[in-house]
Amino acid sequence: MTGDVSAKGTRVLRITLWVFWGLWAIACVVLAVGAVANHLASRTQTLPLVLSPGASAEIAVYRFIDDRLRLRLRYPPNAADPTPDPDVLMRVETPNEHADFRASVRSGPPATDVVRRVEIVETAGFIAAYFGYGRGDALPCGRSWLRVTVLEVEPALAGRPATVELQPPLDLLKLTDLDYIWLWPFFFWKLVALLLLIPGIVLVIFTIALRRKGPRAV
Repeated sequence: MTGDVSAKGTRVLRITLWVFWGLWAIACVVLAVGAVANHLASRTQTLPLVLSPGASAEIAVYRFIDDRLRLRLRYPPNAADPTPDPDVLMRVETPNEHADFRASVRSGPPATDVVRRVEIVETAGFIAAYFGYGRGDALPCGRSWLRVTVLEVEPALAGRPATVELQPPLDLLKLTDLDYIWLWPFFFWKLVALLLLIPGIVLVIFTIALRRKGPRAV
């Protein structure tokens, strides 16, 4: 009788242990998928581009949700520049959109790289700022591409190496797109992984102890 009770108790412990192992494994999978998705949604992609008419660059882009364009132009400063913000006109193409964009005024300290917003030419003022310098469906859901071609550039910047930055829809300190709010907690995936390590160690200890107890129970 005592042996039957012990065997049933061991069986219940094994089932309970496997349930906890399953829940722990699901939590690990969710964390891994969320961390990868967060990385894809929060990385800034760059296109090296020579500021010369006809120069072009293209990158592959992935979005979980239809997204708008958020572009910046970055290039090293030059004290010999006759004007603070020489004019740069570019053609931006995606699977859903093609339009002309112009580099706006610079931002940031003057000693660092020159960083200028890129605004769509056909839309001005409040509308351009609200739609992130492009229409809302510029980047489709899934894998797509972004191509930038220099149309016009003032002589002060002609031939200078630059970088076009595609800003992400998700940022740690500023949530750019509310559709991605479900990914924001995964910025802290390392902390969650450490917290998951504790129950993982406990489960390992209980599993080893139960296996050692098994032969004696039989």
